[in-house]
Amino acid sequence: MGPKRRRSSPWPLLAVSAVLLLTPSSIAQKTRLTALAGFIPLESLGSWAARIPSSGESNALATENAYLKDQVDKLSRENKRKDLLLEQALGMKQPVRDHNFRMIAADVIFPTDSSPWRKSLTLAMGTRDGVEKGMLVLYNNQVVGRVSETAPKTSRVQTVTDPGFRAAAVAVPRTYVAGVSFSERQPGVYEGTSGQNGQLKWLGGDAAVENGSFVVTTEDPVNGVPRGLVLGRVVSVNHGRGAFPKVEVESILNLRGIEHVMLLVPPMEVRSSGTPSGGR
Repeated sequence: MGPKRRRSSPWPLLAVSAVLLLTPSSIAQKTRLTALAGFIPLESLGSWAARIPSSGESNALATENAYLKDQVDKLSRENKRKDLLLEQALGMKQPVRDHNFRMIAADVIFPTDSSPWRKSLTLAMGTRDGVEKGMLVLYNNQVVGRVSETAPKTSRVQTVTDPGFRAAAVAVPRTYVAGVSFSERQPGVYEGTSGQNGQLKWLGGDAAVENGSFVVTTEDPVNGVPRGLVLGRVVSVNHGRGAFPKVEVESILNLRGIEHVMLLVPPMEVRSSGTPSGGR
């Protein structure tokens, strides 16, 4: 066993204190002030140490700050989402203004399809939210596709590049004789090709189609499709030897990058007529 530690005795300090108390104040005043001045730094140090939070309080403050930061980020993302939806709604104002259409906002869950033969995406919205088979799906005034399958909470969208997608369409010429109205342009049928682009078919040989022309929908009240929705842009025109030119149409949208879309709800008279809303 090691030597015992000597404990400091309080008696010398008590003796000095007793002497200072018994000594007349006129003699011991300076000594008392000097002793009190020595305790000032210790008092300041104690006050500073009392203001330092404990480890438990520090952890609680860190957790609270992390929670508040997470809430701010969440609100920022929600505001960004609402701004995008508002932008899409404003973009759809012109095509649907003259019709009794409604719009439903939906989030995209899966932007691609597992099948190499099918081009589709999945929405986080289904029949319980009012989604029906055949509804057009839009991003601003551009056609994303058409609802092909529905479930209570989700729905599958057949995109414009899917080989099963079809819609009546017309090419808007970049240059044309003044006075040519929308209805006088020669309509055709747009359909997907399972690749990156689609095709505009059954156009007359004298149809005014140019590279860079926009391909838009023609009015199709039976299927609840307004005119003027953008399907894509012409990238090549091959007149060949046949009666109809082969027009290749490039989709303007990056379908894999879409996060939010709008579903176009046709007027009630179209929905209640019993006519399917599928493509032509």
